[in-house]
Amino acid sequence: MSPDIQWGLFLAASLALALTPGPDMIYVVSRALAQGARAGLVSAAGLTLGLAAHTLLAAFGVSVLLQASETAFLALKIAGALYLIWIGVQMWRAAPSIDIHAATDRVGNASLFLQGSLSALLNPKLALFFLAFLPQFVPASSATPTLDAIALGLGFSVVGITVQAAAGLAAGALSQTLRKSDRAVRRVFRASGLVMIGLGARLLISPR
Repeated sequence: MSPDIQWGLFLAASLALALTPGPDMIYVVSRALAQGARAGLVSAAGLTLGLAAHTLLAAFGVSVLLQASETAFLALKIAGALYLIWIGVQMWRAAPSIDIHAATDRVGNASLFLQGSLSALLNPKLALFFLAFLPQFVPASSATPTLDAIALGLGFSVVGITVQAAAGLAAGALSQTLRKSDRAVRRVFRASGLVMIGLGARLLISPR
């Protein structure tokens, strides 16, 4: 790994981006509000795995294919959008039958982790983002550009999961109050479901 990487500037930029509200942050907060802090943390971990996968894709040039091929980009965008919509529909449908005493178990940790991972992995804009963002911090004189890109991507993932975990814990603390009421829990699930459906629809109709 090149010693010339400007880690201070990179981490500052990564933190600023992580603090900007987006689909990943909304997903973590929604899950934490609906099911508690643990659900938020597990969702954040799943998203981080998806980000790490995008790091590898960008480092080895697969993202170049998405940038060059309209068909590949469109296929991945549709898959990601439909998946977000499916998650939203499942959350909406779960709302009427929620038992407040079992609300934290509505979606198991494994499912939360998998959904988070796929949500990030099926977002083609993340692939293009890493392709555009990471090379800016890889020194032109680097003898190991691929390793540098991987290291930077992992650094970005660490910053991301730290911010998302903090947001999940905060939202989880609030969820304890919400879960005292059946009606409040149902509203949170339905609102979260609508958010996921909205994000999916936005991704589906958004221009490249």
